[in-house]
Amino acid sequence: MKFWQKTYLSVLIVFLIAFDLGAYALLKKSYELNEQLDISRGMSEYGSIEKSLSYILRAYTESSGSTDYETLIASFAANPNKENILLEVYRADQLLFSNAYEFAGERAELHGEPYRFVYRKMNGELWLFVGGKMELQDLRLVISRKSEYLQDYHVTLRQYFIRLSIVISLILSAALIFLLFQLTAPIRRLNKGVKAIAAGAYEQRVKVSGNDEFGELAQDFNKMAGAVSHHIETINKASEDKELFINNLTHELKTPITAIKGYSAFLNHANYNEDERQMAVQYIHEHIARLDVLSGKMMQLLYLKSGEIAREPVDIENLFAYVVNMERHHVEAKQMKVRWECSADKVYGDQELLQSLFINLVENSIKASSAGGEILLRSFHNDEGVVLEVLDHGRGIPQKDIARITEAFYVVDRSRSKELGGIGLGLSICHQIAQLHGATIRIESKENEYTRVSVYFTTRLQLED
Repeated sequence: MKFWQKTYLSVLIVFLIAFDLGAYALLKKSYELNEQLDISRGMSEYGSIEKSLSYILRAYTESSGSTDYETLIASFAANPNKENILLEVYRADQLLFSNAYEFAGERAELHGEPYRFVYRKMNGELWLFVGGKMELQDLRLVISRKSEYLQDYHVTLRQYFIRLSIVISLILSAALIFLLFQLTAPIRRLNKGVKAIAAGAYEQRVKVSGNDEFGELAQDFNKMAGAVSHHIETINKASEDKELFINNLTHELKTPITAIKGYSAFLNHANYNEDERQMAVQYIHEHIARLDVLSGKMMQLLYLKSGEIAREPVDIENLFAYVVNMERHHVEAKQMKVRWECSADKVYGDQELLQSLFINLVENSIKASSAGGEILLRSFHNDEGVVLEVLDHGRGIPQKDIARITEAFYVVDRSRSKELGGIGLGLSICHQIAQLHGATIRIESKENEYTRVSVYFTTRLQLED
């Protein structure tokens, strides 16, 4: 059974029970008021008859001295004004006169002091009996009459109650169904959204209306759906990146392995002179060296993705000096100059990782620069922290490649990457190191003019971590 059906039945049953009890109490009260009126009328009739009959009997006794009242009472009861009222007169427990129906059973009205009333059902009709002690000697009078009005009123009330209950039930049922469909519309929309997401429509959102609990639930659902969608996109992106990474790795491994196999076969089977042998050995050595670099970069990249760092103050000038010293052979080979400017003196991080980051950046600048070029390293403060930059005036990076330059194995020009010894992992490693430090890398470049790589260290994030 659905929620709205449970709510519908529960509310309908509770309301009808409450309504029926309330209506029954009101109708019962109305009946009791009418019953009181009928009783008051019966008492009035009894009082009038008792006084008249007592007066007549007393006058008869005083004039005749007789107490034989049967004939006189019969004459009194035959009065047309009392044709709807039946009389019974008792002396002690002896019946003197009666024109009423015989009634067997306890007669509570015979013991009224001064009088008592009783309602009885006889032959399907409601009768009112009123009895009490008369003023004359030890006589008792009981009058009885039909209470047709009260009986008809009771039947009318009962019929009215049944009709009213049916009408109210129908109206309430229709109103409840309408209201519940309106109130549970957000739940149905939410359920539809859940089914859509379960079917794979992660962009599905629920229309939010109102600030009640359903509105808050819809808002929370949309937030949850957004989070799920984001995580799915992240997973899909990670899966795509993983597949691309494996494809690129396979491609990068295939070239040196094929070359090594080819030259090995050449050395084993071909007739060659000493120059050809040295050439083959040299090529094998170069490709093994490339595989060695590739494996080292891969290990470093995997370490960065799973590792955590302990941060400590790193002197920027010493950092730049170390990087330049490590790259001096490449710099001297191309007769280049490297200088640095340090407006900011320190940054927080892992010294070895930061050294690796800037060695990669400087190596890229050396490869991209012409002989006799210059590379500038500098540090300065900005509004959020410290910025470290590497600037060269080499061949630059096309704008279409800047967004992807930090992807693993992505190279701008594969033909030149072979010549320069690049495998496309350097900037990916730099990106991972920057992320571990809570920093971001921004690259600005213009082809054949310059390339500026800026690493932004946010001091607040570094200290919080």
